[in-house]
Amino acid sequence: MENQINDQSKQQWKLFIEGNNDAYAWLYSHYVQHLYQFGCRFTDDSELVKDCIQDVFIQIYQNHKNLSLPENVKVYFMAALKNCLFNSFARKQRFDAYMSTISGEEEYSFDLSVEESFIADETLTLQGVAVSRMLDSLSARQREIIYYRFYEELGYEEICKLMDLNYQSACNLIQRALTKLRVV
Repeated sequence: MENQINDQSKQQWKLFIEGNNDAYAWLYSHYVQHLYQFGCRFTDDSELVKDCIQDVFIQIYQNHKNLSLPENVKVYFMAALKNCLFNSFARKQRFDAYMSTISGEEEYSFDLSVEESFIADETLTLQGVAVSRMLDSLSARQREIIYYRFYEELGYEEICKLMDLNYQSACNLIQRALTKLRVV
């Protein structure tokens, strides 16, 4: 299903870079809600998330003649939004204030909704508490990679692009996260 969506997105992307405004509208309507939910994982400032989504779509519209076809359109948008948000944090000096509220090695709060899905599927509250405790034992980077791999169902290459990791580092990070989850 994901490959079919990516193929359709690639087709719309090709039409868009050729100047088709309907394809641009399709890309926007298809991805805006997912990008909003994704952006809200980095900040609770919903207006900033909306602004950055608009900035991403304005940038691609203004530069459509210079764009190439990405391997995965969804990952392209996610990476562009993440970069825009982090650039906004830096520009407005919010990033330093945000970082000071987080302890230890964590770069940002990245709560996974995997535990919410698990709890909804399970009838026993104790199982939900156990999963929450397990996820809390992971570092922010480990929670992030678990989110990308199992919730977003992204491949390692796509995760590497989003997290700015090389392939081996991504494999090691997810392996350490899974090992830690097995121990807990």
